[in-house]
Amino acid sequence: MSRSLRTRVSTAVVVGTLGALLATGAALAQQEPRAVIHGRATLTATVSGEKPGNRCQLAGKTVSGPWATVAADGSAKLTLAAGGRDIRVLCEDPAQGDSSVHIVRSERVNHSGAPAPIRKILDSPLLGHR
Repeated sequence: MSRSLRTRVSTAVVVGTLGALLATGAALAQQEPRAVIHGRATLTATVSGEKPGNRCQLAGKTVSGPWATVAADGSAKLTLAAGGRDIRVLCEDPAQGDSSVHIVRSERVNHSGAPAPIRKILDSPLLGHR
């Protein structure tokens, strides 16, 4: 085998291994539970990717909402009547109790109710939208 052929084969093996590792990491990252929090005065959150049967709640330093059981598809709907800035989504395994409480990575969506100016332009009748 010539030196250039060995180099090409080695390079292909290294690139293939790195591709497999990246694909595995991406697949594992998608399994991580996530939540999206909406609202200001009354907060709602949608949890996805959590283990079915676990319980989740919206909670802050001084307020906490009711616990909701995660459905078979890994999702849960949460509400909290009193909004706040430092609200997090907590989940736990009821069989293990407090030792299994963990914070779910969440994204806060602030929506004032009025569409953004660029959205108004893109959705205008002048551009063919009704």
